[in-house]
Amino acid sequence: MATAAVKVTQGAEQIGSFNKTPHSLRKWCTQCGGHLFTEHPGMGLIDVYAAVIADFPYQAGVHVHYQETTLRVHDGLPKMKDVPAEMGGSGVTLAE
Repeated sequence: MATAAVKVTQGAEQIGSFNKTPHSLRKWCTQCGGHLFTEHPGMGLIDVYAAVIADFPYQAGVHVHYQETTLRVHDGLPKMKDVPAEMGGSGVTLAE
């Protein structure tokens, strides 16, 4: 999601943050430790984990950073080496 499309409506004071690099800021709940979202300032995007949105009808469409995987997923979806070219990645698709 674009950064402007994300708004925390409750519990903002309980959000912790960690950034190992300036490319991503990981956010979690300081009460329960659950993962919430990751900000990517360079791309102007925020990855919101579908599991934190109640009743979100999520269906995966692509796997990104698949070159890093240790668990192969055979689901027929595209497997991207990194991210699509329009997001600044190589756009390279890997074999399932």
